[in-house]
Amino acid sequence: MSWYSRELDKGFAGMIANTAIRNCDSYAVEEEKGLNPGDAVVLGTTENLVKKVDSGSESKVIGVVVHNHKEPSNPYYEQGDSVAIMSTGDIYVEVGEAVTAGDVACIMASTYKWGKTGTAVVGATYIKGAESGKLALLRLRNVTVEQGE
Repeated sequence: MSWYSRELDKGFAGMIANTAIRNCDSYAVEEEKGLNPGDAVVLGTTENLVKKVDSGSESKVIGVVVHNHKEPSNPYYEQGDSVAIMSTGDIYVEVGEAVTAGDVACIMASTYKWGKTGTAVVGATYIKGAESGKLALLRLRNVTVEQGE
């Protein structure tokens, strides 16, 4: 009898998917509207701050908000909270449209959710697909924004 299975347990948005090599950096949440695990983020207006991607910043995504267990709130991370941002590794994200493994990950202009249409995030690809509103497995490979952008 085996207690192990070939499949991982179901994930949740912002959950680190496996033990593969990853890079996560710490920032503080800039905006009052806060952040939730799985959100795509961009650099804030000053050093060491991040905010959720919005209109005009879709091409400047630096990573994804990682879920760290804490007392729940809405938003999960409030303004000023410390937050881990993954730029390399595998992470679960909720998608705003159906995606399939191999699709380049994009930020949808109308909702700023993950999808396969919109602005492509350089170095981000789905390795497990999902229907709209479900969790896809996203692989990030050194997601960075060039200096001066």
